[in-house]
Amino acid sequence: MIRKSGVALAWLLITAVCLGTFAVQNADASLCGRILTATNYPHSASPNQVVSVSTTVSGSCTSDGEDYFAVRVDVVDKSSLVLSSNSTPIGYNANNFSIVVHNAARTPAGNQSWSVNVNTYLIAAGAASGKYLLNSTSIMIQVGSTTLTEAQPQRPLLLLATVMALAFRKKIG
Repeated sequence: MIRKSGVALAWLLITAVCLGTFAVQNADASLCGRILTATNYPHSASPNQVVSVSTTVSGSCTSDGEDYFAVRVDVVDKSSLVLSSNSTPIGYNANNFSIVVHNAARTPAGNQSWSVNVNTYLIAAGAASGKYLLNSTSIMIQVGSTTLTEAQPQRPLLLLATVMALAFRKKIG
């Protein structure tokens, strides 16, 4: 009897946790439906050059005119330093929107592959106030030129090719 009630209690807890999880997901989905983000940036730049990063955000949120919506985009380096932060208002009507947020950041001084994160937030001010991370995208920009290493023939491959050539020569001759 104790074992049966223990199993029933375990199933009850699992069901409660699952229902709670689904409720949280539904609560988030009730504010905004599908939101798409796309980031445009140069794939190469010079050292110390100011580069433009444009993020397009489009979607639809439940909007009754009481909440004010905006999108903020941060360009952040790997040490979590915010290099650029900019926001663009959506307004009180966020039922269907498509906006572009522009950021500018200066590349490092030396030649390197520069990796930064582009963090996109939806900000709602009013009854449903809060800041919601929509997307975090890691981008890579080649700063300066890349140095190519000179190709060196591999000695074991050269030795193998020589042995095969000698064996082929013996077989023919």
